[in-house]
Amino acid sequence: MNKHSTAASFLQAESLGPARPWREAPRGSDPEGQVAILTIVRRNWRSILTLSGIGLIAAIVYVATAPSIYTAKARVYIESRSSPVTARDTPGAATPLEIPEVESQVEYIRSEKIALAAVRRLGLPPSQDLAVPPHPLVAKLREGLGAVKLFVGHLIGLHPAAKPVSPASPEERQAGTVRENLEASRIGAAYVIEVGYSLDNPADAAAVANAVADAYVATQLENRSQIWKVAGEWILPRLKELQQRASQASREAQTYKAEHAIIDLGKRGLVGEQQLEELNTAVASARSKTVDARATRDQIHMLLASDIADPGITEAFKDTVIIQLRKQYVDLVQRADDLKRRLGPDHDAVTAIQKDVLAAKQSLRAELERLAASLDRDYEVAKAREDSMSASFDALISKTLVTSEARVKAKELDRAAETYDQIYTNMLSRYIDAVNQQSYPQPSAHVITPASVPERPSAPRGGLIVMLGLLVGAGLGVSGAFARHWFDRTIRSPGQLTGQGLPCLAALPELRREPGYRAALALAQAHASEALRPASVEAFKASAVRFMPQSVFVERLHSLKSHLLGNDRRGPVFAIGVTSVEAGTGKTAFASNFAQLLARSRSAAASRILLIDADVRQATLSRLNQAADQRGLLDVLAGRCGTEEAVRLQLGDVRLLACGSLLPGDPHFSDLMTPEAIAGLVRDERTHLDRIIVDLPPADELPTLRPLLDMLDGVILVAEAGKTDIDDVVAAVHDLESAGCTVLGVVLNKTNATPAVRRGTIVNSLVRRTAALKPAAPSRLARSWRRRPAADVTDSGASA
Repeated sequence: MNKHSTAASFLQAESLGPARPWREAPRGSDPEGQVAILTIVRRNWRSILTLSGIGLIAAIVYVATAPSIYTAKARVYIESRSSPVTARDTPGAATPLEIPEVESQVEYIRSEKIALAAVRRLGLPPSQDLAVPPHPLVAKLREGLGAVKLFVGHLIGLHPAAKPVSPASPEERQAGTVRENLEASRIGAAYVIEVGYSLDNPADAAAVANAVADAYVATQLENRSQIWKVAGEWILPRLKELQQRASQASREAQTYKAEHAIIDLGKRGLVGEQQLEELNTAVASARSKTVDARATRDQIHMLLASDIADPGITEAFKDTVIIQLRKQYVDLVQRADDLKRRLGPDHDAVTAIQKDVLAAKQSLRAELERLAASLDRDYEVAKAREDSMSASFDALISKTLVTSEARVKAKELDRAAETYDQIYTNMLSRYIDAVNQQSYPQPSAHVITPASVPERPSAPRGGLIVMLGLLVGAGLGVSGAFARHWFDRTIRSPGQLTGQGLPCLAALPELRREPGYRAALALAQAHASEALRPASVEAFKASAVRFMPQSVFVERLHSLKSHLLGNDRRGPVFAIGVTSVEAGTGKTAFASNFAQLLARSRSAAASRILLIDADVRQATLSRLNQAADQRGLLDVLAGRCGTEEAVRLQLGDVRLLACGSLLPGDPHFSDLMTPEAIAGLVRDERTHLDRIIVDLPPADELPTLRPLLDMLDGVILVAEAGKTDIDDVVAAVHDLESAGCTVLGVVLNKTNATPAVRRGTIVNSLVRRTAALKPAAPSRLARSWRRRPAADVTDSGASA
């Protein structure tokens, strides 16, 4: 028998350490169970419902026996607190109240001063109690606890200390009661405070609430009158002092202006500044005229120095005489050129006209020289005027600078006088307000809604208490459900297996929860070919690989095959047994689907996967494939037929060896399964098969099949989620390993995890994170993996 465990290759290197016995292994974490709250609630709904009903009944009894309490409420509006120093003309006086100021007024209403003033306003007899009556059940419970406390004190020799007698007056005691039971709170973000008081008598509750509100308003009025009185007494001496300072500052400003001849024209500035501005404009105009005269003069001198016949003369000077002389000169030149061309240069007419041309040119030059002399005189006059104005401007600037320096100090004196005058005016206004407010102060708070006699009780709030009792009962039920889940040893997630050091090969979902399960079942049952129709729903589940190839169930079977067998067709794991801790875990459906998956894979040839039904007592696999009355394993072992005669080809290219049947004269099936018979059976099949899958009975019946177990290269243990106990799985693995079997791993079947929870979701991320933080404990499989030779690791075909 092959003793090498291929499933140990799935363990991480960190987890390979000294192993502990199965029973002493620590209980693994259940990260998926920690997040599957709805699953826990669904499993314990009866206890949750029972505790919720108990809480509901207790709340109803409490509401039925509780006394009716009435709450009367009055509303007080608080205004901004202006004082003689911060009145209406001050910017800070219009600032809204801050939250701490309003909250301070709430605490002021709860103060002992307001409570005592309210009690005096009510004028109640000293014996009247203003406290809220306690609940009868709570009062009796307190009396019982007090009696128990006294009894225990007497038993141990302790005596309660005598309470000191309070020297307070009846009014002070009533005020203390009012203060303890008074409710005052701000309404939202408004400057409104709601004052409430609760009593079993609605009329008394309204009277106390109104008395507290009125006492607060009256106290505020008295405080405000006192504030205005103190402010008036403080302002009067300072008002006289400010009057003297304002008069003195005005006199100093006027005296300084007279000494420095500062004449202010208001918005136009000083007189010197106005003159400086006008002279500056005149200097600029003179400079502009000087520049123009100089430019014209320079231009005419340039023309005189050059040829006066230049055509630019008429364009530069708009003079009528120059334009006429220039025109005559041009005409004579054109006529001379014409005569020269017709008569020749030596003709008398040509000589005569040339003399006329020379005379015209001399006349033009003489006129230009006269104009140049006139422009020279104009330039000198403009230059002299500019120099005179510039000198006057410089002198005025010097004088203005001196006056401006004196004006700076004059402005400071004016500002000081204005400031003192404004302060005096404001202080005088404050003093007038203070004198007026002393006789008739304006209240800073108003009762906008007096308390009315409540018509309905405010307590107990039956609906809320009943809902709270229901929620408390439900909370206890849910807490109990979680506690039960915590101490529950039933396997519900792969994390529990890995926590015990057991390799979980796959977590297969329940097929009926798969999306498209009903559609696939209906399609299979309505198949046109009768041979392809499943005989029952269980037969459909046993062939899920063929009917639902895209389901999560089949996808995880593919992952199991890849991890367990890899791509090796004829590796050391040739014969695989499938067993379970108890019946009904779905091991037969798993074995059937696993065999069909191996047959449909590319690495396996057609009809080279043999599926053997070795569950002699149940023969579930044979019944699902309608082969219960055909020859099978027992017939081969009894010698009534050969293996080839008993094996039949099933749908999905799987060869099936049914369980068979025993005749009345045959020995017990445990006697038929001799080592020689089993060895011959496997020896005949090893030459032309890729893999053998054996559907074994539950683990407690395996000792009767010891020769068949020796033939197997590994065993897969199937456990049902929510039904199989972790301790039973550990014991079964221990028994199998003690018997010499190689446990490949555990398959968790019928998990409640829906296919919608896929890789990448928040739940799976939390699960993987929790599993990574708590590594699995090493197991006996890890120790066997350490003892494996290197060659066996290579031949096993398992993927880490």
